[in-house]
Amino acid sequence: MKTLITRLLLSTLMLLTGSLAMAQPDDMPPIPEDKLEEIKAQKVAYITQKMGFTPEEAQKFWPVYNQYDKELETSRKEMRDFHRGLKKSGTELTEAEANQLIDKELSTRQKELDTRRKYSTEFKKNLGAVRTVKLYQAERDFNKELLKRMRERGGEQRGGGGPGGPPPNR
Repeated sequence: MKTLITRLLLSTLMLLTGSLAMAQPDDMPPIPEDKLEEIKAQKVAYITQKMGFTPEEAQKFWPVYNQYDKELETSRKEMRDFHRGLKKSGTELTEAEANQLIDKELSTRQKELDTRRKYSTEFKKNLGAVRTVKLYQAERDFNKELLKRMRERGGEQRGGGGPGGPPPNR
């Protein structure tokens, strides 16, 4: 059972890290704050609906989840900033910089995993293991849907599907 939870956590971590990388490449400008707030509100509504929280459960759950999400976002932002800094230098990576990049990547992933482990314990205590797995599934489903919508909008904005333009990603 412990291995199953570890595998679920690792796959969630890899999916989320990968989806964020695809959703916002390093050379894209940051997403405006109002859009981020809108996405967060949609995520809260989505997870609340999928989890079927009572008002009392939601009142206990969301402060813990928001702190969890904030800690994960801090780690992700560190990594994005680090990658952007390397890209802006415009030079080829030296062996030392490559080693630094690898170490930073691994340390950030470990920090994210430690955060997930810490909050997994909290979630299991408050929700139970089955509902915690359901929470992770709801997060993955929300991220998939968000990426799908972003790709569709990106294709439309680039003129995808029109004559001479690339087809939208669907």
